[in-house]
Amino acid sequence: MTLPSTATRLALGTALLVGATTLSRAQDSGPLIDALVRKGILNDQEAEDIRADLTRDFGQNTPAGKLDLSSSISRFKLSGDMRLREQIESQTPTSATKVANERNRTRLRFRLNGDVELQKGWNAGFALETASASDSGNQTFENGADDYGISLARAYVGYTSGDFAFVGGKQKNVFYTTDLVWDSDINPQGLTEQYKWTVSDRTSITFRAGQLIMDDNTESSGPTTNAADAWMFYQQAELTQKIGSRLEAKIAPGFFLYNASTLLGLSNENAFNGTTENLKVIVIPGELAFKDVGGTGYGLKAYWDFAYNTTAEDRVREAYAQPASVDEDPTAWLVGVSYGYGTGKLAGDWKLSADYREIGLGSIDPNINDSDFAFSRLNQKGFKFAASYNLTDFTSLNATYLKTEEKDDLPGNGPAVANLDHSQTLQVDLNLKF
Repeated sequence: MTLPSTATRLALGTALLVGATTLSRAQDSGPLIDALVRKGILNDQEAEDIRADLTRDFGQNTPAGKLDLSSSISRFKLSGDMRLREQIESQTPTSATKVANERNRTRLRFRLNGDVELQKGWNAGFALETASASDSGNQTFENGADDYGISLARAYVGYTSGDFAFVGGKQKNVFYTTDLVWDSDINPQGLTEQYKWTVSDRTSITFRAGQLIMDDNTESSGPTTNAADAWMFYQQAELTQKIGSRLEAKIAPGFFLYNASTLLGLSNENAFNGTTENLKVIVIPGELAFKDVGGTGYGLKAYWDFAYNTTAEDRVREAYAQPASVDEDPTAWLVGVSYGYGTGKLAGDWKLSADYREIGLGSIDPNINDSDFAFSRLNQKGFKFAASYNLTDFTSLNATYLKTEEKDDLPGNGPAVANLDHSQTLQVDLNLKF
């Protein structure tokens, strides 16, 4: 094959420049340039020259290009979402009268995310949201139309080199999990490390580790856990296996534990302010997903989670002050299924899901589990149903219903982390992404 002359190559580059009069066109030209390099029409240096010209042309000739960004930034993305929620809930505590506490709330959640790709493998990001609790960005409309504050939900720095990734700061949860163990609103803080081993084009294993600081305590002398900062240490290995053209399986066994310390001043749903001791938990989440079944766009997924606290008996006796007659109940588990059409990103996409779960008194950490299911209480069992429908590519309607009840009878009213006889919650959301 005879390669085009230099003049022809330059003409191609000029055509790309002329067409790149908006940011979207400049970004979309990247795959075209790469294709021209693969076909031998452009060499690597010519491709880089054209990319530089596209960027310069955009900066000089478009209003958005007047934004002055650091030369170290390769890509800067702003995104976010706005959610309006109507929430109807009923909580019945484990008291002698068992009088239900009912409440209706109209709520708002606003989030703004900034993700920055820097040169030489570095990246950074931030997120702002309404409300300061770790497990909820919701703000209830109240107080005569007062204004509401904005909190820093994420702020992190990362570095990627090949298959390794390192992140420090307040960051997205990198661990594969379900809301049985981790509330999806929580952004953990500390250090995380990942290594992805691509065994084949159908098999991969991702190893993850996290050293997550949960509370900063005043150091002092003496044998007391109040003098030590509270840390969680989390390890996980996620196996992903493709089976055929449309079936994928995942399983991600892991283990997390705390050092001997104390949590103080937490403001999340039903927060447990007390010792971190005797939480040494084995977790095994996973899923089996059938994607685009028969090429019709429909998908079916079965998912599960399992948690077992190896020191549950000591946890129940010491942290929750329960007598020897109370079962330590070290296990929590969840099984669920979802069925839907599309990927959830386009107008007309929809999904239905349902799961059943049981949460033992000594099983998991009540400070990080789902704040919607039984309001983070332990010793609960019940169902969660959810439905979503995309009105547009960026707007969806969502509905969630949760029904829970006490798993085992406990003496008296039980500890504060488990003092719920039964509950119901209905959430109806209008969610807009931008």
